[in-house]
Amino acid sequence: MIDFFDRKNGVFWIALICGFYPLVFYYSNNFYAVNSIGHLGYFILFFIGLSLAGFALIELFFTVKKDLRKYRPHTLFIAVLMITASLMSYAIKLRLQKKLLVVIFVVSILLSIKFHDRFRKLAILILIMAVLPFFNCFLKIYELNKNMPWVELSADIKDIQLKNNPNIYMIQPDGYVDESMMKGPLYRHQTDFYDWLTANEFKLYDNFRSNYPASLPSNASMFSMQHHYYGEAFFSDLEMPKGREMISGQNTTNYILQNNGYKTYFLAQDEYFQQNLKGGSFDHYNISKEEIPYFTIGDERERVLHNDLKEVLNDKTNKPKFVFIEKLLPHHIHFVKQENQIEAERKEYVAKIEEVNLWLRKTVNMINDADPKAIVIVLADHGGWVGMTSYPDMFTTTDEANIRSIFSSIAAIKWNGHLKDGYDTELRSTVNLFRVLFANLAENTDYLQQMEDNSSYNLHMESWYRNSVYKVLDDKGKTVFIQYKK
Repeated sequence: MIDFFDRKNGVFWIALICGFYPLVFYYSNNFYAVNSIGHLGYFILFFIGLSLAGFALIELFFTVKKDLRKYRPHTLFIAVLMITASLMSYAIKLRLQKKLLVVIFVVSILLSIKFHDRFRKLAILILIMAVLPFFNCFLKIYELNKNMPWVELSADIKDIQLKNNPNIYMIQPDGYVDESMMKGPLYRHQTDFYDWLTANEFKLYDNFRSNYPASLPSNASMFSMQHHYYGEAFFSDLEMPKGREMISGQNTTNYILQNNGYKTYFLAQDEYFQQNLKGGSFDHYNISKEEIPYFTIGDERERVLHNDLKEVLNDKTNKPKFVFIEKLLPHHIHFVKQENQIEAERKEYVAKIEEVNLWLRKTVNMINDADPKAIVIVLADHGGWVGMTSYPDMFTTTDEANIRSIFSSIAAIKWNGHLKDGYDTELRSTVNLFRVLFANLAENTDYLQQMEDNSSYNLHMESWYRNSVYKVLDDKGKTVFIQYKK
């Protein structure tokens, strides 16, 4: 080949740059979901490897076809644009945007007629564009490895000894609001599911709420039994450092359960909580790490949860069981721009409510039939977001009804005779769920003296590039707007 590695005439460094920019762009935008060593190796092979292979083939072609070497600069100019654009398409959409790439190809041919001798300068421009995502990656590496007390086992309760060890099933219908919100002016929906829960001996907790607005930060605080304030990151986001590790990996909740002889099960509808391939401290997962692709937005491996639950119910272990079951319904609204957007998305949400109600009834009945003495928890991770029109809208609203729509969560527990008087008096938010549960099973009110603040925290969009953290509901559920400061 024509001096592929030659400093003056070779294109090795150009090929490296054309793969490096999509690599760091993808990493900087998805870092907390793809931060394993396996991901790094795979993405280097994919982005940089494909770029090197593409340019190597071009050089091989002109080595064989020496009579066409005068067109080498034109081809390299086109290749710089097309290889970078193709890899960027995959980095952004996880697919090739064919129509856009055809347009870029035509434009690159036209530009190469006049600017073909500037393909190296074009590569330098791409390298400059890579500087910002490159430093963003380093910032996120720092955020991931800095001292974060909330990821440590909660010292005052981690060694708790439970006097009662019933089987515990926690069912999490994503984005399911509580009864008062469902009947209120934003959702305007009547469902008999709350009455069905009451008839089946569930205790409903009115005006219950999550402490964070989305699944990742909400579940991270719930399982760690501590507030994290979005990891106190410099650029606060719903995607937060250590979020997935604290949900599907080791956390205070799982540690306490296993320390008290429980076998723990993690049943998720898809791989979203596990997609960074970290963790693995639960005794059983319905999705193994080997099943999870490196390229995924977290919904590639959808499971039939009733089949997985049946397997758990049939597990004849001599240990008590804790089973976490995540169902991705009704989910929150998705901000689809359309005519009468708020009303259209409200109707879509309440239609999903009726769909998930059937699933919930079947799930609870399966548990009741197989394990009639168990504690069964139905608890959502956040609200349905009805009333919002976009993420900027959600991250700037100070309207009380909208804020409650974001955080309102169904909470119902079938205690099956295991609840002691007074233990759940202050159970008002997700972060304190397991503390109340464990204190009750240990029959020790001392553990209730260290409960976390029940406040709810939202992101607030200060500018196009940075969010701050604001308390929007205080410990008593009153609407406030107070910036969190370390």
